[in-house]
Amino acid sequence: MITNGAVALRRLTLPGYRGPLLLAALLAAVVALPEGGLHRAMKLAAMVGGMFLSLLRVVPTIAPLMLLPIAFPFLLIAVVVIGATVERPLTRPRRPGASALLGLALGCAAVVLGFSVPGWDLGLLGVGGLTLVGLPLAWLLWQQWPVARNAESPSGRWRWAVAPLLLAATVLTVTQTDPAEARFALARPALTGWAEHALATGTADQGWVAGYRVIGTEFTGDGVRFAIGGTGAFAPHGYAYFPPGTTPPTKRGHYNPLGNGWYDWEEHDRF
Repeated sequence: MITNGAVALRRLTLPGYRGPLLLAALLAAVVALPEGGLHRAMKLAAMVGGMFLSLLRVVPTIAPLMLLPIAFPFLLIAVVVIGATVERPLTRPRRPGASALLGLALGCAAVVLGFSVPGWDLGLLGVGGLTLVGLPLAWLLWQQWPVARNAESPSGRWRWAVAPLLLAATVLTVTQTDPAEARFALARPALTGWAEHALATGTADQGWVAGYRVIGTEFTGDGVRFAIGGTGAFAPHGYAYFPPGTTPPTKRGHYNPLGNGWYDWEEHDRF
């Protein structure tokens, strides 16, 4: 068992696995530092992507033209690099390897996690969106490199089905279910204990609580509320707890009841 584990760890250091390792490190950094510069950069990418998708739905013919000045330099670089490195005509892509499938799984996980908090974590959505858009292109380009052509094709026709199944499962998860509701249901007992302790002692610790990055804790009225790090675009979002018999204030933010004294809330838009 130890020998097999050591072999697996050594295999992860191979060039083909460095991409997923870097992606995993990026995902971990965005989750652990929701107020950091990297998270803000990913949030900006998600907001730009969301604006483009909104524009694409409204004016389908103009949106690609607006994106062309940004995409053209990258396309030009890609053509130059491919022309300088590809020695033979383009070949049919081989089966996706474990590194490509692992990267796709990380991208899908980032998307689901991004939708699992009130107000959405746009930083995680940025990581997931960039991965799901960029990984297929990077994989197709990699197939044309001599080192990839000379390598053995991964075994198993099942590999062709993994990517569509992962994408379909992700789409169904975020459209047919509520990841935020499911995550909160799992964390509710621990959050209730934390909130009752905060009300009893008058102090509320910040940090990681039941899997949430708690920031901006505030006692308001007869309850306590907290923002979740990284959520929202222009205003914080989070959860609030008001014991039975009490009600949240009506002038500060919007509260949506979740039952048993819990609410999800959002501050008034500051934009």
